[in-house]
Amino acid sequence: MFRYLQSCRITIVVAVLAVLAWAIPTVSAGMEIDFHLINNGQWWRIWTGHLTHYDFDHLFWDLLMFVVLGTICERTDPRRFPLALIAIMTGVTIAVAVFCDGIVVYRGLSGVDTGLFVWFVIAQSRRYWTDRQRASAMLWSGALLALLGKLTFEATTGQTLFVDASGFAPLVESHLAGAGFGIGCYAIPIRRPRD
Repeated sequence: MFRYLQSCRITIVVAVLAVLAWAIPTVSAGMEIDFHLINNGQWWRIWTGHLTHYDFDHLFWDLLMFVVLGTICERTDPRRFPLALIAIMTGVTIAVAVFCDGIVVYRGLSGVDTGLFVWFVIAQSRRYWTDRQRASAMLWSGALLALLGKLTFEATTGQTLFVDASGFAPLVESHLAGAGFGIGCYAIPIRRPRD
C-alpha cells in the first residue's frame, strides 16, 4: 500500500491541497487565479488557482477526475507527469487570460482534468495501434470522440455536462486549452537516463 501511495504522491498532494483550499475560504481566496493580483506579482496563483473551487459539487467532480487521471498518468509516466501538470496548469491559465474577456477570477481543475484525459487516451490509443490491437485502439480513439462531443456541447450551450454550474460561469476555453496542452505533453519527448 505504501508503495502504491508513493507512486502517486504528486496527485495525493494536489488532492489534499484542493480539499484544504475548499475547506478554508481564506486559503482559497489566497490561491485562486485572480488576474489582477497575478499582474501585481502574485504569480503563484497561475498554478494554485486550479486547486480552488466554487462549491462542493465543483470540487467533487473536478477532484474525482483529477485523482483518477492523475494517479493513472503519474504511475504510467512518472518522469513526465510533474512537467505535464505544470505545463497544463500554466497553459489553461494563459488561455483563460487571453480568450475569456472580462474574467477576473478563475477556479477549478477541469481544464487540467481534460489535459490529463487527452494525454492518457492518446497514449493508450497509440499503444494499441502499435500492438495492432485495432478493437482496443478504436475504443480509446472513441473516448477522444466522446470528449470532442462533450466540448462541442459545452461550447454551443454554455453549460457543463457533469457539474451544476449555477454558481459560476463554465469556461469551455479552459477545457479546450487543457486538451491542447494534453496533446503537447504527450508529444514532447523525455530523455531516458543512460544505463
